[in-house]
Amino acid sequence: MKLIEYLQAYEFDEIYPQIGLMYPKGRHQRDQFRHAYDILRSLRPVTSKKQIRYQLMEDPDTNELFFGADDTCFKGTWEVLIGKEVKKEPKVDLTPQEMVANMLLNVVLFGRHPRSFDADYDIITK
Repeated sequence: MKLIEYLQAYEFDEIYPQIGLMYPKGRHQRDQFRHAYDILRSLRPVTSKKQIRYQLMEDPDTNELFFGADDTCFKGTWEVLIGKEVKKEPKVDLTPQEMVANMLLNVVLFGRHPRSFDADYDIITK
């Protein structure tokens, strides 16, 4: 399934609570994340051969294990990112809503957003 298909499968209100759990500052940035979600769902995806792969990962600072995708998977324009195939390794224990929230968060923080999102990006990363 492509990232754009995940975004289209869920309404923003279904995934927003997960944003606050993953990124506590996000609890006070509902409008900014909703704007990102709306923009992403309106864009035309660019097909990419690269994937977003969810797997068991280790935090290099704490050695804690967690489920996630490498930040480098989210480098690129939003159009390219939403065109990427999303894969989940069999032992990854994340709900689809958790994955969509995580992808939204990573796209916003690491992807190259359109200029229309500049002001919201500044608020999110401040």
